[in-house]
Amino acid sequence: MKIRGTDFVVYLVSDLARAASFYRDVLGLPQGVYSEEGKWAEFNCGNITLALKAGEKLPEVIAGGRIALAVDDIHAAHEEMKKRSVRVVSGPHDYSVCWAMEILDPDGNLVILHKRADGTFGPESNDG
Repeated sequence: MKIRGTDFVVYLVSDLARAASFYRDVLGLPQGVYSEEGKWAEFNCGNITLALKAGEKLPEVIAGGRIALAVDDIHAAHEEMKKRSVRVVSGPHDYSVCWAMEILDPDGNLVILHKRADGTFGPESNDG
């Protein structure tokens, strides 16, 4: 078997419409798929798809994976999240190789807003 890449990341959500509104309207991600019947939505994150799966019983504390979304200006993103009353968990913090902050979606899934110091994102790098 050879892994060719990643097709999508999935977050479990309690209310598909509410979660889709957050990712589409608050974070501005282009929505590709939305199916109440299928309890599924997909968002184009540039180099990966974020999928939302509804209808599952969620744990009290979401301890699953994270998605890091690249932003152009971490400080502007921080101000925008505060203005939109998004739950900001931490940041923005300077880690020398990047800036990052953590926010929560309506179900408590952690989303990292991220800016690399070298300006690249996704699979891009300056490693040659």
